[in-house]
Amino acid sequence: MERHKSKLRVLHSAALLRPPLGICTQMDWEQEAAHALGLEWQVKMFCPMHSKGAFKVMHFDSTIHAENSNTKLGKLLAWVQLRRNYHNWLLNQQDKVDIFLLRYYVHDPFQLAFVKRCKKPVYFVHNTLEVPELALPGGISGWIRSNLETFVGNSTIAKASGTIGVTQEIIDYELTRAGAPEKPSYIYPNGIIFNKQELIDKRSDDIPELLFVANFAPWHGLDRLLTTIAKSKVKFLLHLVGKIPEELLPLTQDSRIRIYGTLTHEEIVILSQQCWIGLASFALDRKKMKQACPLKTREYLMLGLPVYGDYQDIFPKDAPYFRTGNEDIKEILQFTKDTRALTKENISRLAQPSIDKKHLLAELFNSI
Repeated sequence: MERHKSKLRVLHSAALLRPPLGICTQMDWEQEAAHALGLEWQVKMFCPMHSKGAFKVMHFDSTIHAENSNTKLGKLLAWVQLRRNYHNWLLNQQDKVDIFLLRYYVHDPFQLAFVKRCKKPVYFVHNTLEVPELALPGGISGWIRSNLETFVGNSTIAKASGTIGVTQEIIDYELTRAGAPEKPSYIYPNGIIFNKQELIDKRSDDIPELLFVANFAPWHGLDRLLTTIAKSKVKFLLHLVGKIPEELLPLTQDSRIRIYGTLTHEEIVILSQQCWIGLASFALDRKKMKQACPLKTREYLMLGLPVYGDYQDIFPKDAPYFRTGNEDIKEILQFTKDTRALTKENISRLAQPSIDKKHLLAELFNSI
């Protein structure tokens, strides 16, 4: 690469018909971090007109309108148009960009065609093990999508200049399925814009309170947690924030469990003040994963909550603020006791180097 490293021009982009709040928030944070670091690093979410949200990174395709994808046929046609227009737009950016970082999209022939045609280095950014996740729902749909991803995806990843993953496990998986174990690769964990704030501590002296915020997908393992709780008589309070699957609602009829539905960030901050720890997930094995770096975990830590989950994260092995374990409520409550003496300010401070978006982006930029 002839350009001086400090002037390297990077475009990190994604394209989705209905961009989720979490992804757009992450991308806005990354753009903010890039500006703070003085990098020529652009972040864009290519999406239809009138997409929900007012994010700075949104780049609207004026030929597609979000409301036109409400039917199955409309959604399919809009998907084809969006993927085609997005990759044509990327090709037109080549003279302005030295390196493309593209959020990987499953079984996309337009993505494969782009990486074959692009004259600049292309790195795909992976956030999960795609084939196992596509197969998770089961049925004919899961079988078709997972096999289609194997057929299209392996070739796509093999054509890229390198692979970026949020964990080493994901990187190893992608390089193996592409048959390219020696291809350049980089870990780029999820991170947040770290805002130092006064952390109010309203924890009780005796009754542990646990915070579990999620969209409660199968891999969060709420069913496993509720099952072990039903077999226990110990005292605690579990705060569940998010939409709970209907089939699990009977298991939440316990005086030790409080349900809130969806809360705003500010409401979660207030609730966290009385909580001892945050819960992450208990069923990542359903996606055949052992490693993860959930955004939720980073938010817990910034709020001063130690985190418990069933996976390995990027934190130092001796980090007092994170523990890997199963859904056994007795083990979880032991963790609350082990970390009770830590102040919320200390937990947040210790975790900052591992969760601060600016720090993580600088590390990636200096590596590629």
